[in-house]
Amino acid sequence: MTPRMRKRLFDALRIIVCVAALWIVVRGVTIRDHVVLHDGTDLVGDVIRDGDTVEIHLVNGETRVVSRADIATAEDGTAKITYGLRTAWGNSTKSLLLLAVLIHFPVVFPQALRFQWLLAAQDITVGYWECVKLSFAGNFLNFATPFGSNAGDVFKAYFASLHTEHKTEAVTTVILDRFIGLGSLLLVVAAITAFSPAQSRLAVLRPYMFGMIVIGAVVAFAYLSPALRRLWVNVAGFSRLPMLHQLKRVDKAARTLVSRRGTLVAAILITIGLQAMALAAYFVVAVALAMDAHAGNVLEYYAYYYTGVVVQTLPGPPQGLGTVELTYRYFFAAFGSPSQIVCMAFAIRIVALVCALPGLLVTLTGSYRPKEAGSFDVVLEDSTSPTVTPKRDLVTTYATDPSAVSNR
Repeated sequence: MTPRMRKRLFDALRIIVCVAALWIVVRGVTIRDHVVLHDGTDLVGDVIRDGDTVEIHLVNGETRVVSRADIATAEDGTAKITYGLRTAWGNSTKSLLLLAVLIHFPVVFPQALRFQWLLAAQDITVGYWECVKLSFAGNFLNFATPFGSNAGDVFKAYFASLHTEHKTEAVTTVILDRFIGLGSLLLVVAAITAFSPAQSRLAVLRPYMFGMIVIGAVVAFAYLSPALRRLWVNVAGFSRLPMLHQLKRVDKAARTLVSRRGTLVAAILITIGLQAMALAAYFVVAVALAMDAHAGNVLEYYAYYYTGVVVQTLPGPPQGLGTVELTYRYFFAAFGSPSQIVCMAFAIRIVALVCALPGLLVTLTGSYRPKEAGSFDVVLEDSTSPTVTPKRDLVTTYATDPSAVSNR
């Protein structure tokens, strides 16, 4: 099978997973409200009042007022009243949705600071404002393009490398940045899961969370232990690996960051902080949609949101479309109707996209390019000395001669 055929097959599988997940998600989700009576009558329309009596404006224009005693009940004793998307969105508090945007927007600034710190650990000096622009652009590509969360990382890696001759280290920093984010996320979920009540749905996650942490700890120990490193570095065939020189530089960059314990700890703490900001915004979205969201279950919300973020980073549909919504349908089932959960999932996507919109301006204007590179666009680097190509269009340079750009 050729690489092109494998790519097409993978894309087809992503689409199939996306469609299947969305189909499962929308099952039970309705546009209008449904009230089922004891005699089996299904009243379809918009619920105007819900109290001792339920008033519903039917699709045929009539208005019915029924007593709660006349409404059928489910197995758990709740009345069979299903609120549709119109009511879930219409009854939402729009001012709280705006507040969610305002809470989420500043996330990019500590994110840029973390990126600047990680670059500095590799002796790469990039201004804070340049890191802010790269972060905005990367976030926009992550949320707005069909390529998923890898698009923004590729963008940041490539254009961060334009700011330095240490291109391999710059690209490695972007990868390490992602690892720190994902690792911090798993640690917080594991901590919340460990102290959650036994009856919580988080109990299902415990073996998976602890299993991933144990595996991660074993891999980190095997990678950092000097004795074990001597074993796997001397394995037959290691010296014949392709691009061994680049792999050694990546390895050195990773170990350099680990040796900068202050920077590493600060990066993890700032990651947890910015994730808390984003999750606070998502929690406000749930409150705006009148879901069962209060101080007593805020940690559960955080853990479920984190689980959705993990699902979003896994290989599959772009941005986890369908799979994230399916995850929310399972974990948030006790806190709201299917329509409320679906509205929440898409509102979260909208909040993240709105906050990333400045990245569109950055990508369109090209302001992510380093100012000091005004006379050249691509710095070429070999094992001995740097050379410079004349100024020409960056995309054209790479498209016509990809091998010209080395150590990116």
